[in-house]
Amino acid sequence: MKNYKLWAALALVVTAIFWGFFGSDSQAKTQTSVINTFEASEVQPAVPEIQKVKTQHTNEQIKDTQFDGSIRVAAKQVVSQYQSALRFPKYSQPLSKFDTDRLTPNMFYPVSMPIDEQGGKLTVKLAKYRFIYPENINVNISGAEIDKVSVTLMDVDTKTVFKTQSLVASQSSYDIKFKANKDYPRNLQVVAKVTVQNKKVPVVAQLQYMQPSAKLLSIGNAYSDNDKMSVPLHLEVFKAGNYRIRANLYASGEPIAHLTTKGKLSEGLQNLSLSAHWSVLNPQANSMSLSEFVIELMSPSPAQPSLFGDSEIEHFEINDFVFDSLQQLPYQPSAKELKSLTFLQNLAN
Repeated sequence: MKNYKLWAALALVVTAIFWGFFGSDSQAKTQTSVINTFEASEVQPAVPEIQKVKTQHTNEQIKDTQFDGSIRVAAKQVVSQYQSALRFPKYSQPLSKFDTDRLTPNMFYPVSMPIDEQGGKLTVKLAKYRFIYPENINVNISGAEIDKVSVTLMDVDTKTVFKTQSLVASQSSYDIKFKANKDYPRNLQVVAKVTVQNKKVPVVAQLQYMQPSAKLLSIGNAYSDNDKMSVPLHLEVFKAGNYRIRANLYASGEPIAHLTTKGKLSEGLQNLSLSAHWSVLNPQANSMSLSEFVIELMSPSPAQPSLFGDSEIEHFEINDFVFDSLQQLPYQPSAKELKSLTFLQNLAN
């Protein structure tokens, strides 16, 4: 039990440090948790045997030693990752083509159901996971030898049905659209009932739908700001609060940095800026661009989920920026970041 509590404490501390540095990507992914519980009981002899007590004590010492070693190994790995991250400011982290969670922040993961023993399957795909009014909800259903499709859009919590569409045809792919509705609840699900080879196959896919909390209207020209390139953002805010805005920076078509900015915004026209530290830029790049904008009204408490906005801009080009106009000094971590690093290093030693 003692070891379990230590592991739990370590996990919470490390998570808090990394959450504070990187933040949440709000990646659109359905997660299922399964918790297994068990009870263990031990029958003690009426008269303890001295030799057994000594052996048990020795075994406990061995377990504690092994556990302490495991903590140090895990902490050393965390220290290495955190040290690498501290080479760059948290508002401007390196990005590669392998960082799919940041490159596709609103991706819907297709839901599939097997339909025969030969490997055939029925798949439901949505254009995205999180829809912002006035977006339509586009659904694709694919699979071999589909005879009939019935698709229902409903509230996850109340099971209220908003609309059902039915199609009868012999084809392998169907595209279905549910028109935008500002009265949709946040949590929706698409229930597809498909007839394949005279068998009815149900598939359920969940999504989110919400009113925009803010909208990115336009982006200004990039400018040199000491050791970073800054890009002004112009927004219309519909719901006041603490905002986080993220975007990915590309150079010559390749992802190079994930940019983040935060600010407390009131309703109306507001401004923020995204910045890229000189250390993540490519001096030889002829052109740069920003895309995959995420406008998030951050959750004020665990009981209230984050809200999201949308952007009128999908892709913004940055041309003729002079790299040599930046002060090229190594990034200096903040006192708080260094304190977190020291804590982790102490765990590892």
